[in-house]
Amino acid sequence: MKNLSIFLFVVGLCMISDVYGKKSTITVKNELNPKNKNILKVHCKSKNNDIGVKYLKIGEVMSFSFKTNFWGTTEFWCNLYKGPDYKRYRGITAYQAIGLFAKDGSSYNWLARDDGIYFHKDSLPSYYKTYWL
Repeated sequence: MKNLSIFLFVVGLCMISDVYGKKSTITVKNELNPKNKNILKVHCKSKNNDIGVKYLKIGEVMSFSFKTNFWGTTEFWCNLYKGPDYKRYRGITAYQAIGLFAKDGSSYNWLARDDGIYFHKDSLPSYYKTYWL
């Protein structure tokens, strides 16, 4: 009986982690200088999900939504590469849950510009986050 209780408790936690919290969204936008005609290569993933490689023309946006897991360990990384040769790049932590029982529902917005990567959450003003390597 004790083993059954433990099993049901663990199954319940797994089910909660699938439906817990609000959906958050990560967006990446190519705001590189149009006269250079640079395409932005973006590859985002987490421990369990690979969003895949996307190629964004000037002004294009990619986005995806997800729920933070019950344990608050959800994290997404994105690698951004500036075209046409993709030698300039930057890896960023696009989202990182903070603590147990984290639930969010915010929008995490990343902007690729010629002088670096900018960030803003929801409708707050964007700010310079990091430079290209």
